[in-house]
Amino acid sequence: MSTITDVTDETTFHSHVSALPASTLAVISFHTPWAAPCKQMHLILETLASSYPPQSPPAISFLSLDAEALPDISESYNVTAVPFLVLQRDGKVLESVSGSEASKVRDAVERHAGKGGNTGKLGLPPALEAVPVANGEEKDQRTDKAKNLSGYAPDKDDAATAPEMSSTQGQKEELNQRLGELVKAAPVMLFMKGTPSTPQCGFSRQLVGLLREKGVRYGFFNILADEEVRQGLKAWSDWPTFPQLYLKGELVGGLDIVKEELDSDPDFFSEYQAAPKGQGVLEMVASFESLDPQNRRQSSAGDTLNRFMPEASEMKTSSVSLHTNSLPFAAISALYSIVLQLQPAIPDEDLTIGRLRGFGWMSGGGEHLKDEGSRLQVVVAGAIAGLVSRSCIAPLDVLKIRLQLQIHSLSDPVSTRGSARAARLGIGGTFMDIVRNEGITALWKGNVAASFLYIHYGAVQFSVYRAATTELHPLNLPNEAEAFVAGAVAGASATTFTYPLDLLRTRFAAQGPDKVYASLRGGVRDIWRQEGPKGFFQGLGAGVGQVVPYMGLFFSAYETLRPPLATLSLPFGSGDATAGILASVVAKTGVFPLDLIRKRLQVQGPTRARYVGGTIPVYGEGVWRTGKTIAAREGWQGLYRGLGVGLVKSAPASAITMWTYERVLGILRETEKPIEKTG
Repeated sequence: MSTITDVTDETTFHSHVSALPASTLAVISFHTPWAAPCKQMHLILETLASSYPPQSPPAISFLSLDAEALPDISESYNVTAVPFLVLQRDGKVLESVSGSEASKVRDAVERHAGKGGNTGKLGLPPALEAVPVANGEEKDQRTDKAKNLSGYAPDKDDAATAPEMSSTQGQKEELNQRLGELVKAAPVMLFMKGTPSTPQCGFSRQLVGLLREKGVRYGFFNILADEEVRQGLKAWSDWPTFPQLYLKGELVGGLDIVKEELDSDPDFFSEYQAAPKGQGVLEMVASFESLDPQNRRQSSAGDTLNRFMPEASEMKTSSVSLHTNSLPFAAISALYSIVLQLQPAIPDEDLTIGRLRGFGWMSGGGEHLKDEGSRLQVVVAGAIAGLVSRSCIAPLDVLKIRLQLQIHSLSDPVSTRGSARAARLGIGGTFMDIVRNEGITALWKGNVAASFLYIHYGAVQFSVYRAATTELHPLNLPNEAEAFVAGAVAGASATTFTYPLDLLRTRFAAQGPDKVYASLRGGVRDIWRQEGPKGFFQGLGAGVGQVVPYMGLFFSAYETLRPPLATLSLPFGSGDATAGILASVVAKTGVFPLDLIRKRLQVQGPTRARYVGGTIPVYGEGVWRTGKTIAAREGWQGLYRGLGVGLVKSAPASAITMWTYERVLGILRETEKPIEKTG
């Protein structure tokens, strides 16, 4: 199998590339050691490389370079973000891929090299036949002599073959004026590669960390988003590298200079420090052009905005955009209200919400989501994924709940003597019993409550998961550990937030032909009257106790399995669904007893005997006592009642959820457009 060659210096790179035959495809991967997505890219390339057998001459060659250690090579390939993949043959770049999406990487490699293991169909262009030179005579056909190519040179009157680049004095003055405004756009301005949440070079990352450590409120400009500013600022400030830090429009320097200033004066940034932590974090991204600050509406909303960021009143902008990624979820709607109240000072066509434009404002400690879209995109994708998944697996969910609440043996009908209703004999028997006695629509009992549950659960779960990974990322935990902790926090948050809906869903799914709760509204009213507020949270301890290890195991397994599976040819075009299935089986089996205990506790209450198959005992309070009672009366296997249908339901549910989430999020990011206020 082929392997990846690590290149550590320019000489080795150039000698290796020049030695490759003209037919060999060179796959050049640019990475940095500190960027987590680069680790995923390396795993993808290792898997791809292993599928191509070694040949002589080689059909494909994989190279790996540290983009920061070899800046000249990175610059020659226009590398502005990592991971970055370049495919070239015979010194000519065929294609480049930015990011670590496995399907794009695999498709690009296979498009130019064929599929691994199929060396006879490498997709190489056919050999070209030699033909006589048509642009003059060539009598000496020997190839060991240098040829006179002067006859091929274009005449001075020939049309130009490339656009001529020119820069007028007026354009330079306009650029310099723009740069002068940019460096003064905020009292502290950082010009960096990338954004504070996703820096694209180690020096930018270190300087962002230093500013956060000091609690400095600063503006930033992503120079990778504007090549004109990037090149112009080098000449304008006579400083050839980035990042560059400015205080009140005056250049301080790069990372080393800032460190020296702090060594000599620890209070160097004291004038620019943000409000104490906990008073709120606001990030404003803007295109600085023209707005008379006197036109700003004086209102409670404006006062609130200025309290978060006093310098906002000094800004000149006609295009304002707000990021809500770093705000608590509950504060987003309030922030939108602030924006809309300030709107008269901003032209309608320029008001947008949630879109990054290159320039940004961040108070100390502000952070974006890891690298998976804006908060709004994550919430929307999570909600849609939850709704689609719920609609597909609702009948299986009803079957699982009925089996979990059945306390009689599923294989011994004799054990049902004296009961009001017969025990259901497994999945098939349960299905037939429901359809025969209650009709096919009974398989969707509780679907209204469940739909609300899944929409809110998915939105909260994915939102909290991404936020948690952002907070954990600076700790440099192993990927699996980070995913486990973030998944556990996300699961516990979503379960607690949506638990009343979960309880209602269970009670609706459990009731038979004799309806105890006629409607969602009636169910809420009856539980409130008969059991009080506490009734909506029966079994919450078991629910959280189950979901914490479940979601931790699920996301850990999912993040571990997705990269290698994504390189394979699987249904739906990637490994998202397959990884979701396998992760779900592992997690569900491990925590199923707690799920069963939760369901048994959820149907406690004065009406329990009317909507379950058999009499559910009044269990002692607490998860542990309930588990002991079930094991004593039904055996340890009783704790796994309904596991089969649970896995049958859970595996496709997780696959549908993760596949839908990844696709919807991808669509939202690809088609991202400003949300305009239209009056």
